Amino acid sequence: MYKTVIDAVRDAGVLLRNNCDSKIRYTLKEKQSYVTAFDTQIEKLIIKTLTAVYPSHTVYSEESGIMPNSSEFEWYIDPLSNTRNFIHGLPGFAVAVGLIRNKKPIFGVVYDPMLDELYIGQKHTGAFCNGKKISVSRRPFGEHAFINVDWQKRRGKAKIEEGVRLFTSLGRRCTVRAIGSVALTICYVAHGRLEAMVNNYSDRYAIVPAWSIIKEAGGEILDLDGRAWTLDSESTLVTNQKSTKAILACI
Repeated sequence: MYKTVIDAVRDAGVLLRNNCDSKIRYTLKEKQSYVTAFDTQIEKLIIKTLTAVYPSHTVYSEESGIMPNSSEFEWYIDPLSNTRNFIHGLPGFAVAVGLIRNKKPIFGVVYDPMLDELYIGQKHTGAFCNGKKISVSRRPFGEHAFINVDWQKRRGKAKIEEGVRLFTSLGRRCTVRAIGSVALTICYVAHGRLEAMVNNYSDRYAIVPAWSIIKEAGGEILDLDGRAWTLDSESTLVTNQKSTKAILACI
């Protein structure tokens, strides 16, 4: 049903992979966020695809903003999730596109071009990586758990201090990492590679594409107060469900 969108995302990822080793020029947006010509080029290509196939749908994109329509269907585009890794020639970046209907997830695709891993989630259909069904881990929070903890320094001193506190507190109980790409990190929880992602911020452009994937894989997505995540949430907790209560108690 969404083959055209999936093909566009994969093609965009190939473009990134073929240019990852080059010297990437970039500019700084407000709040010290990086943007490259590839961000805008890929965004335009995906917007063109979406508006051609789904002309009545609303499209939200990280660089261009909103292309409004009075529609219950809304697309979110993160053309380059983790631009910073890309401009340094490092893996761990992705192209991500997701669809919600009446603010609920129904489809998402996240492509990691360096590992050639294509994650897809569709309501009532399941979550998949390269065509193979995936599911969250059954490992509880504790010594053997592996989780992602991240924060963004551009969000101010208080958020930095809170992020360091979370990293330290959770790091006493399990192994923690900061991977970078929010979209990919959520997919790793869905794939059972991580037990959770704890971020003291929220990025709807990266989260919406992975929303269907984590839900269909058996995970859940909340804010750090334990409430169901929404587009207006200010923090993000993605878990395999088994670790949720213990993580909330720890933070």
